[in-house]
Amino acid sequence: MPPTERIVLIDGHPDAGSFCAVLAQAYVEGAREASRDIATIVVRDLLFDPILRFGYRQEQPLEPDLLAAQETIRAATHVVWVAPMWWGGLPGLLKGFLDRTFIRGFSHRFDPARRIPVKLLTGRSATLIYTQSSPWLYTLLVHGDHFWRMVRKSVFEFVGFAPARRRCYASIKVCGPAARALMIGDARRLGREGF
Repeated sequence: MPPTERIVLIDGHPDAGSFCAVLAQAYVEGAREASRDIATIVVRDLLFDPILRFGYRQEQPLEPDLLAAQETIRAATHVVWVAPMWWGGLPGLLKGFLDRTFIRGFSHRFDPARRIPVKLLTGRSATLIYTQSSPWLYTLLVHGDHFWRMVRKSVFEFVGFAPARRRCYASIKVCGPAARALMIGDARRLGREGF
């Protein structure tokens, strides 16, 4: 990876003792082993109101931690999100971070003449690393992989992240220590490779 590239990892799990936190740490360690420039945003450690109090009807001033997160993301060339899939979506805290941080003027703006959104975070790639309790094949066949489609289309593509990739660690509740060790090793390898 050229020295001008910079990774930011967003740890979106609300629990510091979670397996997602372990995967995030493994990714960071792998990136550092490869001398990659990496910064982290640990959403659970930020001081902010995750509720968009007025929807988009009125501006809600950003807290200093969210302003700092925006600057970190702006400086990145690759954004890695680590989160669990809960009820087919993002955890509430991470969704609140997204609602409050990825706002008009930072991640996008609207072109009044053409009435379409303009992507403001182009030039950055993204990876979603996520865990789920369900088996991978079940999610694919029964639910149609809706979680990845939602994040890819409604977040990554909407703001201009491309290419967008993912790594899913499935059946997380039933896998044993050996399987988890393989997942941790894989996350470390992804960090080394800048995936």
